[in-house]
Amino acid sequence: MNTILIIEDDKVIRDELSRLLETFGYRTVALEKFDNVVEDIKSFSYNLILLDINLPNENGFEICKRIKENNSVPIIFVTSRNSEEDELRSIITGGSDFITKPYNKYILLEKIKRRLK
Repeated sequence: MNTILIIEDDKVIRDELSRLLETFGYRTVALEKFDNVVEDIKSFSYNLILLDINLPNENGFEICKRIKENNSVPIIFVTSRNSEEDELRSIITGGSDFITKPYNKYILLEKIKRRLK
């Protein structure tokens, strides 16, 4: 069973993503503190990360860049930011895909499935 790490500071969205993914057969782990994300995630085992851009302390772009220095895990940005510049920056920093909120759950699930192949 694949495990998806959710890095999302909005509890409602975080819980919604967990429920959705678990309904479709994924195991989820969700961060609830964002003081030291890159260090904190080292204690988890996961196959894919869903990452928000707007996080307290450090933005998702910087987190993605730091994760990718030592880890090839696929990272899908799930964010309310929807400019072409944000999407380009997500690619440049190592993101595997980009989807904007509010997201279509079936498109998100398909993107996840394809990245886990």
